[in-house]
Amino acid sequence: ASPEPVLPLRRRSASLSCQRAVRESRSLMVDAGFFSRHDALSAEAQSLLYADGALSETQQNLRSVTSAERSAESQRVANQRKQAQRERRIDRCENSWFYGTTALQPQTWVYGGVSAKIARQKAKLEADRASAPSLQSREAALEQTIEDLKAQAQALQGAVARRRALETEAAGMFESAVAGAPTPQLHSLGKSAAEWQAALGQEQALAAALVEASRGCAAARQRYYSAINALQRAHQTNQGAQFNNVLDGSEFIEHMQQGHRDQLMQQAQMEAHQAGVVLTRALQSVPPAAAARYPQLAAGIGHVVMPRLEQNGAGTAMMEIFGGDFGDAVAGMQAGGRIQRNIGVLAQCEQLTAQQEARVNALLQAVRQEAANAAATLQRIEADVLAEKRSIFAALRSRCGGVAAVAAAPVATATAVIGSDPKDHMAATAVQAAWQTRVTGRAAAASPPVATAVAPSGPPVA
Repeated sequence: ASPEPVLPLRRRSASLSCQRAVRESRSLMVDAGFFSRHDALSAEAQSLLYADGALSETQQNLRSVTSAERSAESQRVANQRKQAQRERRIDRCENSWFYGTTALQPQTWVYGGVSAKIARQKAKLEADRASAPSLQSREAALEQTIEDLKAQAQALQGAVARRRALETEAAGMFESAVAGAPTPQLHSLGKSAAEWQAALGQEQALAAALVEASRGCAAARQRYYSAINALQRAHQTNQGAQFNNVLDGSEFIEHMQQGHRDQLMQQAQMEAHQAGVVLTRALQSVPPAAAARYPQLAAGIGHVVMPRLEQNGAGTAMMEIFGGDFGDAVAGMQAGGRIQRNIGVLAQCEQLTAQQEARVNALLQAVRQEAANAAATLQRIEADVLAEKRSIFAALRSRCGGVAAVAAAPVATATAVIGSDPKDHMAATAVQAAWQTRVTGRAAAASPPVATAVAPSGPPVA
């Protein structure tokens, strides 16, 4: 036998929670006390609905106050730094023969000399010292506010966790009671929901594949644009070389321009080739199921053109090197004609790619519409399932009425963690144990009236 795989910590915790929920559901009886417990949980959870909004507001206030506290701290530190700086200036002017002599400090001549400078610095120092207590008290007040907001946020987090735990437990009791008394209508709705869920998953998978195909078409068009841009720059460079030839300019610059022109033409060929490769991959990723479902929209998808652009060969190079000014002119005109024809070819390729992209997008919109319809149908079925479950639950409530007892079928329900404090876990465990003990004791002490027992699976049996 192969060893049992080791699950991650979170998955193992969820599995253990489900096992505990199964054991707890087996010990509960669907009677009047069961519904009293369910109503109490729902009422307490309803009373804690404020916690989410209050927690969000408290956290926002905490961020604002924290920012203000940092600003206050910066102001206090700057005040202390200024005080130390002024004290050093005063000490230097009073005790240094160089800085304390007005004749040697020309920057103080028009401001009353060194003595006036010392007086000004002392006045500023006193002002800084006077403002220091208010800065310190403001910082301390903000720090205290931060601590208060942290405590408030922690309390609200506990309230949110408590509400989620209550909702989870109430939902588990609801599902446990409903699973113990299923109806044919509930079975039919559950089967329909599963089928529509699978259909929705298929539609979403088709849409995701078509989205990638559309992105590939857009990327191919971008590469064709890059190739056209390279050819346009090559045309400008070729015109510059021809203009240089007409003016009988530098031969070196002219040959440099001609070489750069040929490089740009080769770059355009590489970009066009890559565009064709990207477009081929994109169209191959179109799901055959989507194309078979919408043959009219998918008609023409898959046609890819791999352009072969004209390049300047050895003849053009020989004419430019050994043909003189006349050869340069003829070669330049031939190169310009090739560039213009290549631009026209690439423009056609870009248009064909745009048509492919439009067809893929039309197919994508059709699939998305089917996915939206499937999602809407699934939502209606899930609403019907919930309504049927509520009807079953209401029927059980009216049937049990504090007299009849119905055993609930075990349903695995993962309960949320109540807070992060171990005391919360101990308290929750104690409450659950006390509740189970009370229910078990009451069921054992009750007289055996005619009860309706519900099997773990199947319709109610009298």
